Amino acid sequence: MKEEYAPRAKLQDEVDRLARRFKVSTLVILRRMHDAGGLDSERFRAEYVREVARLQALPKGSGGNFHLTLATRTSKRFARALLVSTLEGQTLHRDAFRLLGISKHATFEEFARSLEVG
Repeated sequence: MKEEYAPRAKLQDEVDRLARRFKVSTLVILRRMHDAGGLDSERFRAEYVREVARLQALPKGSGGNFHLTLATRTSKRFARALLVSTLEGQTLHRDAFRLLGISKHATFEEFARSLEVG
């Protein structure tokens, strides 16, 4: 952190850059800046409160798309092959569910529709 931190840069830009660099939240970066001596306690508290308010004002996401995530995690090619094999009766549904990490038949059917299988 001490090697990466550029104290002369604009604070918000530096916080955003370091958060991306270390793959942590901006709040963690502010705390690490304080711990490293880059921010005094008063400025740290003020910036922390401001950052919490900024994060709370961001619009809430939808939570992602389960089927797109599943297709990416398992690879679309593998998922399609497994779905086809299962629908043709060559693979047991139980085994396909285990390999895909799903537990409901309805989820299996929705996933097949999302990959245009069946």
